[in-house]
Amino acid sequence: MAASGREGAKGTDARGDGARRPAGKTAGAGGKEQGVCIICGQARTGVPAVPEIPILAARKLRALLGQPAKHTVACGEHLEEARQRRAKYGKKARDYAIGAIFFFVLVAGGSFVFGRGDLGLFLPALLGAAVIILLPHFYYFPSFQE
Repeated sequence: MAASGREGAKGTDARGDGARRPAGKTAGAGGKEQGVCIICGQARTGVPAVPEIPILAARKLRALLGQPAKHTVACGEHLEEARQRRAKYGKKARDYAIGAIFFFVLVAGGSFVFGRGDLGLFLPALLGAAVIILLPHFYYFPSFQE
């Protein structure tokens, strides 16, 4: 069997402790990492953002554009404010989803109730509801879990 040309044992990193860490992250005590605070915009150590679709898409876009990776964190003094903003975003997304359902039922179901029964309103009602559901995502705020 040919040697792979690597130094050290398989499954270990340069520190030799056997832990594999993603490149660009400095893991600290308590699941903290170095990054840019989402509230104050300064490079600090804090709780990392949960990698949801918008966060992953932003990281992929930065990589495609050749920009250095930046990790979104909430530093200790802004963590509570970040969690409050996430709660507001979650409430707004839920309220818009309820509004979209109400809109769809009103437009699509209303035509049947009033005797018109036009299936041609089904698609526009569905598209309108989809637009309403997408609106709060312009105010997206990441989740920070410890």
